[in-house]
Amino acid sequence: MTERRFTDKPDLDPTSVRGLPDGHPALVENRTLFPSTVVDIDESFDGQLLVSGANNRKLGKTITKGRFQGYALYGLSLEERATCPSTCSARAICYGNGMQLARRHRIVDPGLFAVLLEDEIRTILAEKKIAGLMVRLHVLGDFPNVEYVGMWADLLDEHPKLACYGYTHWHGTEIGDAIAALKKRFPDRFRIRWSSHLGGIADSATIVNRVPLTPRVAEGIVCPAQTDATACCASCGLCWEPHAKKETIVFIKHGPKSLETAAAKERGEESADSRPIQPISMPPAMKPNAVSATAPQVRMVKPSDLRVEAAYQRDLSGKSIKLIRKIVTSWDWAKFKPPICAETADGLVVIDGQHTAIAAATHGGISEIPVLVTKANLIERRAEAFVSHNRDRLAMTPAQIFYGDAAARNGEAVAVLNCVVRAGATIPRHAVGVKIAKPGEISAVGIVRKMYRSAGPTLLTRALSISVQARVAPISHTVINALWMILTEERHQYVAKLSDDVIAGALASITDIERSAESAAAGTGRSRFTAAAEIIADKARKARAAA
Repeated sequence: MTERRFTDKPDLDPTSVRGLPDGHPALVENRTLFPSTVVDIDESFDGQLLVSGANNRKLGKTITKGRFQGYALYGLSLEERATCPSTCSARAICYGNGMQLARRHRIVDPGLFAVLLEDEIRTILAEKKIAGLMVRLHVLGDFPNVEYVGMWADLLDEHPKLACYGYTHWHGTEIGDAIAALKKRFPDRFRIRWSSHLGGIADSATIVNRVPLTPRVAEGIVCPAQTDATACCASCGLCWEPHAKKETIVFIKHGPKSLETAAAKERGEESADSRPIQPISMPPAMKPNAVSATAPQVRMVKPSDLRVEAAYQRDLSGKSIKLIRKIVTSWDWAKFKPPICAETADGLVVIDGQHTAIAAATHGGISEIPVLVTKANLIERRAEAFVSHNRDRLAMTPAQIFYGDAAARNGEAVAVLNCVVRAGATIPRHAVGVKIAKPGEISAVGIVRKMYRSAGPTLLTRALSISVQARVAPISHTVINALWMILTEERHQYVAKLSDDVIAGALASITDIERSAESAAAGTGRSRFTAAAEIIADKARKARAAA
């Protein structure tokens, strides 16, 4: 059965789409209309970069036709306008103007971004039920620089079952030249079209301000998913299939019909039902915000009586079902957090805590749960509260999660901590920068845990011990991955048999392993992990020969 989000589409009315006026701060400052949805990709990031198309009615979960049939479809978003050329003709009418709940990624640490992205790609490609992975570049945003294009060259070279498609406005620029070169190198797997009013250029896309009556118009082929000729991108494939390379894909202009709510937020205006009271004491540097006069009330309710507003709540994904199942099968009142609800004419609606409420209703052995009932008469107010609950929280770092697991006597965490202690390394509880890290401090907790699961405690302890002997600061993704390769891959078996002192000496002789690896990997199609492993191994072999 077709899911509702792939059939419940908004009516097309391009003439009523409202763009940002000239001089709007989002245009002047080259940023999204919703800056608070931008997430920095640095050491504090603890989330997913790729989002399954199952959560996007335009994309779809799995490709059902063509040469990429069976590929899982995922999307990646950067910040619109901030990564786009200022010459883009769609800057004011970008459909991101209507996506106030979408998460945008800002690449603060390119190296870490590449590591996290490759890790996610490997994980997805390891799933047995899929034939490969297609990534939509970029649901929001564009290619930020030439180096970013090079990263995708490395990923495509490393993963034959990886493909990409999308649209770019960088035609005729340095970034555009890099994209063109990559299109030529991977003509079928890097399907990026030249976008927006380029007129007559093959393999392009454009926008029209009308609803065409036929599948093909003077400008090109009209997007079948927009006209309901097919459900979504996954069931279409026109943009990436070889036979359409010479075509222009025509998109009907779409976006928000009104920008008044967003404009009010930009001006910092309060909604009509906000009732200010005397603010509490704050540090001098902070300006307190007005708060509502009525605090939430605790109420005991039947979980099955609660309602969910589909206008802003997330559809239940596979991860949602897993989470609900986990809550049901391991229900613990000590871990219970009361859902936040609001009173409406239709009853209590859940603003935050949908999974907990559904789990409680599913459990069968729970007659009532406590909820916090707050005042939010307008759906706009409830949607805003939903976004705040899910965005304005201090995410736990991998190190904090690790120490929490260890304190809870999680078997893996305790075993990894033992390896770290035996090797003489440390895991700082807070993220440390490259310039202030001390020798032996581990900045790559996730990859350390992954190596333990895959290679075992003996090899992990050895890799960390070598890093400590080499006085590496910090022990990063690159270092751990490189040593992991040296100690386990057949091509490095000679080096793996050398003493730890020799390998540590080779690693210590490299002034900047990160920069050396990136330089060695550039233009070769190798990952920087592979390059780092080869650099260390080569120096270790030479040192052994000299001895």
